[in-house]
Amino acid sequence: MSKTARIGAGVLLAAPLVALIANVVPPTISDEAGDRVAALTDHHTAMVAGIAADAISIALMIGGVIWLASALRSRAPGLALTGGVLGVVGALVVLFHDGMAAAGVAVVSKLGTAQATSVLDAAHSSGAGQVEPLSLLLNVGLICLGVAAIKAGAPTWLAAAVAVGAVAQGAGLATGTRLLAVAGFAVVFLSLAGVVRVVAGVPARQLAHASASPA
Repeated sequence: MSKTARIGAGVLLAAPLVALIANVVPPTISDEAGDRVAALTDHHTAMVAGIAADAISIALMIGGVIWLASALRSRAPGLALTGGVLGVVGALVVLFHDGMAAAGVAVVSKLGTAQATSVLDAAHSSGAGQVEPLSLLLNVGLICLGVAAIKAGAPTWLAAAVAVGAVAQGAGLATGTRLLAVAGFAVVFLSLAGVVRVVAGVPARQLAHASASPA
């Protein structure tokens, strides 16, 4: 396994693991303005840590998706390109959402509860809320890459697992259901680990080392 492949695989697998942290640490993953203001007021550090971890996981996912799409390009060019483009676009939307969440931290620190709730609710309705559905493109991109992996020799059930994990975490985040989101990210990690083993021909022990040390 080349150094580039090792880094790419490590970054890809680190992304859902960091996302797990991002969804376990904060007291709420709800997008409701009232819930976020209350959490930022009473559990400021945990909320900030969650926002930071989510941004890191998305940055890792962008790099990982680009690597996986590149690795699958010769075997399934159309699906690899589609999955890569959709995945990156969806991830950028999530980064925008994280930016809005970070701005919310400043809003809550400067305004009272009622004012902060009103501001965040208005921002979500006019800005983040309008583009947030496009974040689902990340999940669609992962599903496309999972299907592309079948042409690289991955079993159909593994591609199906990628899809199940992507849908579950997307549904969990959309509804603010922590357990569903965490379970989805866990399935995404396990299924992507299987895809990487097939695509790169990586022994399980080396794969575990790569995910622990992406750099």
